[in-house]
Amino acid sequence: MSPSFDQPARSETPPRPLAVFDLDGTLVDTAPDLSASLDHCLAAVGMAPVPLELIRPHAGHGARVMIRKAYEWVDRPLGDDELGEQVVRFLAHYEAHICVRSRPFDGVVAAMDRLERDGFTLAVCTNKYEHLAVKLLGELGLADRFATICGADTFGGRKPDPMHLGGTIARAGAAAATSVMIGDTMTDVAAALALDVPSILIDFGYAPDAEARAKASRVIETYSELKGALLHQLMRR
Repeated sequence: MSPSFDQPARSETPPRPLAVFDLDGTLVDTAPDLSASLDHCLAAVGMAPVPLELIRPHAGHGARVMIRKAYEWVDRPLGDDELGEQVVRFLAHYEAHICVRSRPFDGVVAAMDRLERDGFTLAVCTNKYEHLAVKLLGELGLADRFATICGADTFGGRKPDPMHLGGTIARAGAAAATSVMIGDTMTDVAAALALDVPSILIDFGYAPDAEARAKASRVIETYSELKGALLHQLMRR
């Protein structure tokens, strides 16, 4: 039987507190490389590139959303067959060019250092495919910082499905009662709410809308605010 999300594997010592990070728009600014892959797809069908700042708010929502948006902006019809072909083209290009311009957000590595010093385990729960998340974080030299990296295809559901966040917590050997979700969209906040896990919204991420700001446990404007004391405060709420 699979362990409950609130019951990590038995141990003689209690589980360490867990900080769970979203990836795109939270840990890493991946928009430049995602945008380049979108432009590669558009060029293949004779369409003009999309300005990075226009696509950035949609960069964390996946290839299908980005492609659909690009077609909508120029009122070009997009059938299911063409969408499928473009998604395949996008993912192939992206995997081959996953870390050309993608970089960790300012202050995030220092924030992870602080959390680890304060006794936190780190994990990633992303709607990116798991192998792409592992590849990206590996090329950035960050993969080994995380107890587990769980993607859209790791479990039977993806955020905001609580199965995704709950499974990530369990795979990290932690408990929901001592975990915090850190992300940049309502998708992250909703997954946390479904498990009664506190959430921190990164206000400089890709899509921190009004609903996410209102429903997150805390909103931060820079990674200098992300400290163990804050996470412990939220877990005691």
